[in-house]
Amino acid sequence: MKKILLALCLFFTLFSAFAELTESQIATLTPIVMAQPALVIAANTGDNYAISDWLNTRDEAFYVWKTYLQTQDIFDNITWANFTPQDAPDGTQAWANRSLACQGKQFNVQTLLTGRESINPSKQKIRDGLQDALTAIPSGANGATKAGGWNTVVAVMYRTATRAEKYLSAGTGTTASPAMLVFEGFVTAQEASLMR
Repeated sequence: MKKILLALCLFFTLFSAFAELTESQIATLTPIVMAQPALVIAANTGDNYAISDWLNTRDEAFYVWKTYLQTQDIFDNITWANFTPQDAPDGTQAWANRSLACQGKQFNVQTLLTGRESINPSKQKIRDGLQDALTAIPSGANGATKAGGWNTVVAVMYRTATRAEKYLSAGTGTTASPAMLVFEGFVTAQEASLMR
């Protein structure tokens, strides 16, 4: 029983720390909330849940980089066959060079992902490394380049944001240029009460 209580306390402590708004973030969200006619009514009647629900609703047109992604989701979107040279080995240095370049790109993918359960795709260097490894693989006929799945991999690296996440993020929020999260999580009714 003590273990269960300890685990629950730890969970709620971690969750609340993860999603807690700062005073500055509350100050940023307050005028946005008060600009919504329905939320002004909610604020006047003390309906904190209506305010938090509105802030926690997803904006289906605004995208942010995920801060956690299971590596399996990336592995499943890689076109592994394109790391293998299409031409049969012919003993030439050109073929050997192309083969080594293919191996180098595959090694880079493995270095970034193997032995990890997850990555943080909001980190620019991680995205750059994967993009480099998954594009322009010289495995086609006579060294023509092939794609390793970067377009499908990058598509699993972002998600839609809640309204609160959107208004507190940095960036454009498109699929071509997802925004960076500054706040991640859900606004509580208690936090919403501070916006009235």
